[in-house]
Amino acid sequence: MTYRSKELGLFSGKGTSSRRAIYKGCGYDDDDLSRPLIGIVNTANDAGLGHAHLDRLAKRVRAGILQAGGTPFEFGTIATCGAVPIGMPHFRFELVIRDVIASSVEIMTGVQLLDGLVLLASCDSIIPGVLIGAIRADVPAIIITGGSQEVCKINGRNSVMSELDQLVFGADYASEEAREKIRYLEDHVCPGPGACSLMGTANTMQILMEGVGMALPGSSTVPAVYAEKERYATQTGRRIVELVKQNIKPRDILTREALLNGVILTLAIAGSTNAVLHLLSFAREVGVELTLDDFDRLSEAVPVISRVIPTGKASVVDLYHAGGVPAVIGEMKDFLYKDCMTVSGHTIGEIAAAGKSLDHEVLTTVDKPVFKNGGIVVIRGNLAPDGAICRTTTISEKSRKFEGPARVFHSDEEAHAAVVSGKIKKGDVVVIRYEGPRGAPGMREMMMTTDALVGLGMGQEVFVLTDGRFSGFTEGARDRAHLAGSRSRRRNRSGGGRRHDKDRHRRPLGKSLRAGRSHKRKAGEMDAAAQEIARHTRHLREDGASGPSRRDDRRRGDRRQTGFWENS
Repeated sequence: MTYRSKELGLFSGKGTSSRRAIYKGCGYDDDDLSRPLIGIVNTANDAGLGHAHLDRLAKRVRAGILQAGGTPFEFGTIATCGAVPIGMPHFRFELVIRDVIASSVEIMTGVQLLDGLVLLASCDSIIPGVLIGAIRADVPAIIITGGSQEVCKINGRNSVMSELDQLVFGADYASEEAREKIRYLEDHVCPGPGACSLMGTANTMQILMEGVGMALPGSSTVPAVYAEKERYATQTGRRIVELVKQNIKPRDILTREALLNGVILTLAIAGSTNAVLHLLSFAREVGVELTLDDFDRLSEAVPVISRVIPTGKASVVDLYHAGGVPAVIGEMKDFLYKDCMTVSGHTIGEIAAAGKSLDHEVLTTVDKPVFKNGGIVVIRGNLAPDGAICRTTTISEKSRKFEGPARVFHSDEEAHAAVVSGKIKKGDVVVIRYEGPRGAPGMREMMMTTDALVGLGMGQEVFVLTDGRFSGFTEGARDRAHLAGSRSRRRNRSGGGRRHDKDRHRRPLGKSLRAGRSHKRKAGEMDAAAQEIARHTRHLREDGASGPSRRDDRRRGDRRQTGFWENS
């Protein structure tokens, strides 16, 4: 048995006394320093639901490491809650933080010469951040996620954070009824710690950690406050020591086939569109090819079998009681690459053989799916030659073909102000530009406009196109297309800079804007219209056309954002 710190003679031989002295000053003895050194990346803090309880799980992880003969070294990294800065300019940090976290994990692991990592994280970009850091550190690693919070019940109905957002951004504050409902939800919609109990980005990424093989089977959907989550934390601590002894690293687990399993599960659960960004990034880090073509191809065949909000009315807690991720894997076994190894030592096929849905109202079967095609579709054409993505499970059949006048805005704040002031009418197409990586900057999540449309009862009546990205919270019966411009796509090496045939799904653009798409995706109604808008808006300022500068946009946006909260 060997591992990095032992191979390098970190604490043995001449010239190592100073290292031993430092760690002995921290309370470790010679026996501790002779064992595998296991880092616990603890993203706990008191400022976010998903992180507030992680210290409790870290203690269990530490116990498991000691039981298995390892020596734990716990350290922290930043972890934000994306729901806090909504409507504020600081939301631009929400995607950037992923790389900050990844760098901190890589640096700490490298400098301290740790032999393995337990990654303890819960939310949005935090989970991808710690995993990317572990990949770069190139040491054995395993993830234990924080789990979902309990769900608020109103008259027997699941009520989640997105319902409050829709009221906040779309309600008439002059209405006492609206104010009372907001106050009630404010006090009750977040019953305790854990990720918000809908299929937002946080729970999507938690589930995917199991799906790609980086977390113990059954661990991800266990609610945050359940004792079972603590037991999984202990088991995770034990397992990392074995992974170190076997020298099994994330690159050994995250093969192309494993990442394709992640794509398949994202489609099957109608997961957040943010999963597309993160899966492509994982592929880039491990050096395997994964592109939007893979999502496009698989979305044609993979059915949606989950009814978790926003696709249905169930919560992630309900999904846990329906069998959790092993049940999802079991129902999807004929679509998955079964030979993929996981950190548990079992293959995906072995896990699938033992899993099945225990509640078909929450998790259906492939034979009786919620939708016959995947919950995320890839759209191509002259607007987005390198692809756009759209979450289709909340779009009604009647709204998948859409025609109307384009209303163009330079920011999410401008569009939101137009919606709540009554300037946006049913049948309009809201185009929000300059919210991508180049314009925002940072490609912040956008929630205000879409939530306002749902809150005002126009979720099915207005189409939204943007070069930005939507939150995993984005729900309701609204149409939306997330445009991936050619410049930003070429930055992702996993996507290659491969150009797609612009005429593949193109159809003529009429005088009015036509956009929409069916699940069968035969006609590609959205493509030409959506891409035509992107083509013009993407180059508008570079061509010297009139309009406010990006700097002016941001300054104006800062004032609006602050004022919004003051007025609400």
